[in-house]
Amino acid sequence: MEKYTVIIPTRDRAETLEATLRTCLRQTYKNFEIIVSDNCSTDNTREIVDCFDDPRIRYVNPGRRLSMSGNFEFALGHVTDGFVMFIGSDDGIMPDAIEYVDSIVRQYEVDAVSCRQASYVWPDFPDRNIAGQLTFGGWRNDVEVRNSKEWINKTLNFQVHYCFDLPNLYCGFVHKRVIDKSYKDGKYFHSITPDAYSAFATAIFINKYAYSHKSFSIAGASSKSNGASALNPSGNGEEANKFYSENDIEFCEGFVNCPSYEVLVAEAFAKLAQAFPEHCSPYKINYSAMINCALKNANSKTEEDVRNAVGIMGKNFAVEMEDEVCIAGRLRGKGPGDLFRAFISMLAPSRMVAISRSGELGINNIDDAALAAHLFNQRRNGNSFITNKELITQNLKRMFRH
Repeated sequence: MEKYTVIIPTRDRAETLEATLRTCLRQTYKNFEIIVSDNCSTDNTREIVDCFDDPRIRYVNPGRRLSMSGNFEFALGHVTDGFVMFIGSDDGIMPDAIEYVDSIVRQYEVDAVSCRQASYVWPDFPDRNIAGQLTFGGWRNDVEVRNSKEWINKTLNFQVHYCFDLPNLYCGFVHKRVIDKSYKDGKYFHSITPDAYSAFATAIFINKYAYSHKSFSIAGASSKSNGASALNPSGNGEEANKFYSENDIEFCEGFVNCPSYEVLVAEAFAKLAQAFPEHCSPYKINYSAMINCALKNANSKTEEDVRNAVGIMGKNFAVEMEDEVCIAGRLRGKGPGDLFRAFISMLAPSRMVAISRSGELGINNIDDAALAAHLFNQRRNGNSFITNKELITQNLKRMFRH
């Protein structure tokens, strides 16, 4: 029986960690471990972990404050075998996640499994327009075996969003034997963006991976999410400021760090290419697409930083930007939260069920959200997609009464 490990790096997120842990402890799979890597929290994180008193949970603490990537690195060092997944301490997994992923591993003989994630916006999210939004389901529940080279190229040409379609170590499972191939100079993470870096680091060492259109993980967005802090106009930037002040990895030469998913994903690959040039040489970053997509996706909070950064990168990579008037026209009218709402829609593309005020149904945290999405998916009639919002609401209310 394969071992599965879920790693939860955390810092000062006790208010969300408890519900995240509950999603993990709903698993019935026997050979399963949860590692909570507490990056010297000053809140009651340790007490939250201890209150569960469950042998499947292992608490570790580096003993000193690390950067985010440093905490990821520290936590990964505690895994010796089996499949590994990282999730944030405001994310979650579905009740049947491990059993389901193990069935995919056995059926398709793959070393990595990713999925189309569900998403949940916590009630404390700074943009009140999307706080409480739960998105899940979809018209596909099948599993496809993907060619790694094809999806690396799509990602580097910015034909897909961020790194979500790659074999993800963050919110997806990758076997330790693949992870071990990506160590360089005794270190795994060489970029400040560990989720994108690890996705590419997995993809260059495997020919195929499984991608499930049924969600087995659920991405959370809370007031302490780095993305909410850096990218949402309603955020105060506190978490992003902590992230940058503690970062100990240099940004790749030629790139300029700015609040842009396109720049972050390209920089992550560039750092991987420095570590493993022989494996990355078949792939090329489409710098023109990176720069112009970064401009198009900027919002009122990020526009100035992104525009300044891509101006420099355009010269560094000899790329011509689209006409300023054209770009300005696309940016005009983008209001607060547009970019982060777009990010949520990346996780939950069209033809998925969206509940805009899930708190009215008694869904108040990531555990409630994971359970609701899972139960609703179980009650769907075959693979048919339900579009009637009232029917969805009635079904969810009925589930929570039982």
